[in-house]
Amino acid sequence: MDRLLQIVQGCHKYDRRSQGLFYERYYGYALRISFRYMDSYEEARQLTNDIFLTIFRNFSGFKHDYKKNADFALREWIKAIMIEEVMHDLKARADVSKPAYVPATLTPFRKERLPLFPETPALYGELITSIRELPPVLRAVFNLYVIDRYPQIEIAKMVGIRLETAEAYIQVARLICLKPYVTQNPAGGDPR
Repeated sequence: MDRLLQIVQGCHKYDRRSQGLFYERYYGYALRISFRYMDSYEEARQLTNDIFLTIFRNFSGFKHDYKKNADFALREWIKAIMIEEVMHDLKARADVSKPAYVPATLTPFRKERLPLFPETPALYGELITSIRELPPVLRAVFNLYVIDRYPQIEIAKMVGIRLETAEAYIQVARLICLKPYVTQNPAGGDPR
């Protein structure tokens, strides 16, 4: 961990070598976050690179109690910056005031019957693929709630929609993503 603290101190001093080491260490983590929100790998890669420039210009904004886990604190800081930039990009590209497309064939469901996440790695991979196919606003709201664990009221503020709309988008996205599993296993849970 001492090596990481040296890298952080170097980044505070705008040391290019430290910035390179920091970039190598956290690029994959940051790319995974942006890829969940963006429409393509190329957009996610570009956004991630842009955000690292922002991070390096504003590294003084990273405050950390060095008695705590620096890696965890850095990941949380990077994630907060990534999500803020992704939401800015989403608002610039999509009209969040218009309702997201919702297929007419969807029917309401009882919330307690659907699992939050499938319990096997294979099903988790399929769920992530389903999330990537959602319309941008639904994808963002669902990611913020399910994966990044933001409260619904905060999601509504971040995206610029009403709380009720955020709640509806979460439910619709869950239904779209989990419908194959519910169809296979009406009791919910792992469809094995």
